[in-house]
Amino acid sequence: MIDLVLSWQLLILFEVALFSSYTFIMYIYSKKEEELPIDDRLPTITLVIPMYNEEKVIKQKIENTALLNYPEERLEVILLDDYSTDDSDVVSTNTINENSLKARVVKNDGGKGKARGLNWIFSRINNDITVITDADALLKEDALLQVAKNFADPKIGGATGKIVILSDKARLSKSQEDSYRFYFDVWRQGESNISSVSVCNGPLMAFRTELLHKIKIDQNVYADDSDMLYKIIRLGYRVVYDKKTVVYERVPLTVKGRTIQKMKRINGLRRVYLNNLSFLGKGSFGKIIYPYALLTHIVSPLIVLLLTLLYPFIILKEPLYLVLLILLIIPKIGGLMLSFVTTQLIMNFSFLVPTGGSWEAVEDARYDLNLTNDK
Repeated sequence: MIDLVLSWQLLILFEVALFSSYTFIMYIYSKKEEELPIDDRLPTITLVIPMYNEEKVIKQKIENTALLNYPEERLEVILLDDYSTDDSDVVSTNTINENSLKARVVKNDGGKGKARGLNWIFSRINNDITVITDADALLKEDALLQVAKNFADPKIGGATGKIVILSDKARLSKSQEDSYRFYFDVWRQGESNISSVSVCNGPLMAFRTELLHKIKIDQNVYADDSDMLYKIIRLGYRVVYDKKTVVYERVPLTVKGRTIQKMKRINGLRRVYLNNLSFLGKGSFGKIIYPYALLTHIVSPLIVLLLTLLYPFIILKEPLYLVLLILLIIPKIGGLMLSFVTTQLIMNFSFLVPTGGSWEAVEDARYDLNLTNDK
């Protein structure tokens, strides 16, 4: 006879052990300061901004790009228009002219979809570094200068930046994301110092262009950022996290929008992880980082779902476990727990969103931002 309470307790212990051990390991490694070689020569950069129906945000994106602190003669800006059906093209062209920005709108001729568009444009880029940034994300003025420093190390093939979450006002969707991001940053910094990150921040990622010429993004995984990450690692290079490279990201205004956004991301990320099982046991990445990534994204969500479903029955047997609900009203702890449980449960039901995702979450994150209020 299975002891329901004991089984539930063991599952709780597994979750606590999994995340506390990984957080502890990554926290220790995150404190190690990595010394990068000094290279006074700034690499040439192509900044690619994929664009699909971005008329609500592309003007602010271009204005933000015009303020970036990087030598004009060493920077090329491409707005990759992926068959937009709105006025993204017109707004982009007008804003580029208004800001005297050295940029151009390029029509995607590689087939509809972000992955196809990037595969097509990569072969047409010759600059040292290719930086990809979302149309609804805003870069800190020195972001390109900071990310470029990483490539002084010849072993580094890619770099991703620190996301700062922005919203038009304090909302539950933002507070939950902030709670998650604190630990996300610790995990990524630790992974970076050990070997390579296990997740790439799509709003800002940079790669050696010569390496992008050697890979092809899988158009069926719908996680182009992490798919590129694993393909670069497979070529023998590190992809690092740089906390000094800051990118500001809009969070969906509603919990529903945030939920759909997370479902979209996990759909693609799960495929990337399962497509790279051959990494297991190989080097520091395959022995430490990748196994934890599988456990936290594949195994843990199922356990959290089971724990949640069993909780009412546990309370009936052991009413003292009602005290766990008190944790939800404790500042900081409650927000963190709610964010964790919500995120893990969302992972179980991500299949409810079509693999390509839903435009609803994208639309929910399209609004003007005032950076001075959120720095």
